[in-house]
Amino acid sequence: MAGNRAIYEEALRRGAARAWEQRWEEAIAAYQQALDEFPNEPDALSGLGLALAGSGRLQEALPVLQRAAGIAQENPVMQEQVAQVLEKLGRLAEAAHFYLRAADLYHQQRASGLAMERWKDAVRADPTSITAHVNLLRVYLAQQKYREALKEYVALACIYRDQGEQERALELCQYALKLDPHNPEVLALMDFLRYGIPAKISGTGPLAGAPPEEPAPEEESEERGSPVETALRTALAQLAEVVFEEIPPQTGPLILRPLSKREIDTLISRAIDAQARGDLEEAISCYEEVLKGGVVEPAVNFNLGLLYQQQLRFDDASAQFQQSVEHPQYRLGSLFALGECYRALGRIDEALKHFLEVLKIVDLSTVREDQADDLIRLYDQLAHTYAARGEREQAVEFINTLISFLSEKGWEDKVHQARQRLDLLSREGPVLSLAEILAAPGSENILQSIGLAQEYLRRNLFYAAMDELLFAVERSPSFLPVHHQIGETLAAMGRTEQAVGKFLAIADTFRARGNFSQAAAMYERALRLAPMHLVARLKLIDLLVSLGEIDRALEHYLALGDAYYQMAQLDQAREKYSEALQLAPRGSRERRWEVKFLHRIGDIDMQRVEWRRAVSVYERIRDLAPDDEKARLTLMDLYERLGRSDRALVELDGLLQHYMQTGRAQKAIAVLEERVREHPDSIPLRARLVQIYLNAKRKEDALRELDILGDLQLQAGKIQDAIATIQVILKLEPPNADAYRELLAQLQAGQIPA
Repeated sequence: MAGNRAIYEEALRRGAARAWEQRWEEAIAAYQQALDEFPNEPDALSGLGLALAGSGRLQEALPVLQRAAGIAQENPVMQEQVAQVLEKLGRLAEAAHFYLRAADLYHQQRASGLAMERWKDAVRADPTSITAHVNLLRVYLAQQKYREALKEYVALACIYRDQGEQERALELCQYALKLDPHNPEVLALMDFLRYGIPAKISGTGPLAGAPPEEPAPEEESEERGSPVETALRTALAQLAEVVFEEIPPQTGPLILRPLSKREIDTLISRAIDAQARGDLEEAISCYEEVLKGGVVEPAVNFNLGLLYQQQLRFDDASAQFQQSVEHPQYRLGSLFALGECYRALGRIDEALKHFLEVLKIVDLSTVREDQADDLIRLYDQLAHTYAARGEREQAVEFINTLISFLSEKGWEDKVHQARQRLDLLSREGPVLSLAEILAAPGSENILQSIGLAQEYLRRNLFYAAMDELLFAVERSPSFLPVHHQIGETLAAMGRTEQAVGKFLAIADTFRARGNFSQAAAMYERALRLAPMHLVARLKLIDLLVSLGEIDRALEHYLALGDAYYQMAQLDQAREKYSEALQLAPRGSRERRWEVKFLHRIGDIDMQRVEWRRAVSVYERIRDLAPDDEKARLTLMDLYERLGRSDRALVELDGLLQHYMQTGRAQKAIAVLEERVREHPDSIPLRARLVQIYLNAKRKEDALRELDILGDLQLQAGKIQDAIATIQVILKLEPPNADAYRELLAQLQAGQIPA
């Protein structure tokens, strides 16, 4: 008999929630309840298995996960979960088998990145897995990643060697030599296979397929090495060009006997040769003679600095690097070398400053233009944080990590790969720096987990993404990018409240660490998800004010007040607008913050019929912004309601005068016409409209208004005013002038027409 679907779904959701909170026993109970309704549902089985594994009951978890994988045989995530538990139990060959099954399924689904990761997992679990190595080799060859492919050939050759298949191993070595004919590791392995000469083999790798028929070109990025090595090659090449150039190099002023071109060429040639032979003294002597001869050449400064550094003359080396660091070609290498010199001298703060500058330059080369300013601020903040905290041990550890990273061949490729993963997070949060990655233990594996989770998320495999991220958190609990990805995953799952809570926790942590710009970005991320979250808005405002980012703080003050307003909490809204008003003078003048907030305060006062209070608000707006039509018109209405018509006319005259002075006569006419429509019996308004029509030479409009004005004056018993009005009409020569003359005569004779 079929179970109850509603009970099942509720139990499944409760199990997932409890597992997320690591309340394993409650999660287990919930999943058991779900299975009571539908015993063969793979999602419930998978959840139960993961909960059992999370509670440390791996032996119980394994058969449950195997059952789930057996039911959902086309689901690679289920196969992967079995593999992970088997690996933890130490049953590595079986784990590799399930990793391979997961990889095959991903490959069939064209998820090549995930397939690749599972083949790597299989190799980790069982380094002798020929199938995993072969598949990795094929991918690397297809991607033209020949260095990784070579490692896989070596790994496969070693496996076949250990199995006694010498000929097959030799064949694989020959394929490897087509990728790198001079590779010492491959040559040593071939010597062992042929002659039994012991060889030290370090390679294990990932790729396989038919070997290329032609040797692959060397990949420049992988050969470059550290920034110092790159700069050294540039310097040697540049000096070689100097020797062959006919124009002598630039020389400095105040040199008693400048060197001839021939002398310079001879000294540089001797220096390069001595440097190649390892004769430091000879090379140093020649370079010093070149500089004494007045030659201005950063390549000489850089080479001489390296030679001094090799002789442990760190102060002399630093002086030379300070010269070469000013030139773009040598800036990165010189900064790196300066960092090494200061580190050797025990001047850790200066060393850290230079190494951070190296990493900043490297990092800036990978980001979009719109991210650059944020990233620069991030590195400046990081340098300040290390200096302020005086964390010498952490600084030394960071320096060592950075040196190791930038000394590896292929570091540039790793930088770009890391940036691609971080940028996926930066789209909905703060820019993240490479410094944060390098400072985290096991950062490469963690970044890999983030990448996998992002892929799972793209495929709507939310729980698989969350499992991967939880494993990453176990490896590095304080690495905030992982927590950020957890927040994004929760948001994608529709668990908005939990996602906001996660983002706020990250923001608070950034703030505690002194990373204020990143904290602000995370508060803003939370607010994009929950715009009415008042606590987040208040925290962000407080942070932005402390950072001096007044305009951004005022934007959020506006949003905060508007939020209270939308909830009909007018007291709180007015309070926040008033607080913002105190801050507004520090904002950008062109944003007219005071006017914006005063309008909102005035609007609240108007709604509450607090007219006298509103008058003072709008008078302040008028003083700040004389061209603010809304403020002037509102003031006129308020004065009318308070029985102060004279003040209303003063406001109107002020606004009309402002329009006329700024060349906006048509605007003045439009405003006055609107006021007349609203108050058709107002003699002062009609009189002003007549005058403005006359000034604009609109005779017909003026005559029409004069006629109405005259009638209003007669009705009001203002005979002399009416006589003056008729006289003005006659000066304009109206078509019915005789009628106006007759009326004028009657009025002057004291006869009032009926």
